[in-house]
Amino acid sequence: MVTDSNNQVHVIIVAAGIGSRFQSSCDSQQNIPKQYALIDDKPVLWHTINAFNQIDVFDITVVLHPNDVFWPKFDFTGFKHAIHTSVGGIDRHDSVRNGLLSLSPENNNWILVHDAARPCVSPKEINDLVQTCVLKQQGGLLAKPLSDTVKMSNNKQTVAKTINRNTLFAALTPQMFRRKDLLQALTLFEADSITDESSALEAQGQQPLMVMGKSSNIKITEFEDLALAQFILKQQGRI
Repeated sequence: MVTDSNNQVHVIIVAAGIGSRFQSSCDSQQNIPKQYALIDDKPVLWHTINAFNQIDVFDITVVLHPNDVFWPKFDFTGFKHAIHTSVGGIDRHDSVRNGLLSLSPENNNWILVHDAARPCVSPKEINDLVQTCVLKQQGGLLAKPLSDTVKMSNNKQTVAKTINRNTLFAALTPQMFRRKDLLQALTLFEADSITDESSALEAQGQQPLMVMGKSSNIKITEFEDLALAQFILKQQGRI
């Protein structure tokens, strides 16, 4: 893994969302953001932080909603890395930018940005991404080929056409870029076109690397996803 100071890695975990889709599908944990829903008596966010526990990173910054009242209720101590918090913004890109600004201004190390709702990312995926980006000195992201047939619809009721999936990939996290590159991209973008960190860099003319991730690196969106995440974590030996 990375040891020299020029390739130091900081982690930003984005946990500032309120999870409206999750809450609308939730029967037993009303008004709890998905990152604080429980898996094996620990919040999703705990499992997400724990995914980086054996990874060689400098520290972890968790970006929280300005009105987050749940973080103090759980024990987020005992991890290998120092855990810091930062206040998020209105949208995801605002939250990531706030996390970047919380780091020292002279810092141009690598940044791993990860979704709080992806607790099942494996150490191998993270290490593969870090090693590839450092080796090639180029930012990149975890991605996976789309396996479903993809339909396009103009009215959400009928199919307009089928899209060739052979060149299509789903973006996963973490995504890894240099701090200054990412901060600049998140300052100079067209907000409506930015859905992840990679798209912000793409808008600046860069072509991020793609490192193949696993289908088990799911994003918890609906309440029912908790059971699948629990199954995956058990299979990984993490609970």
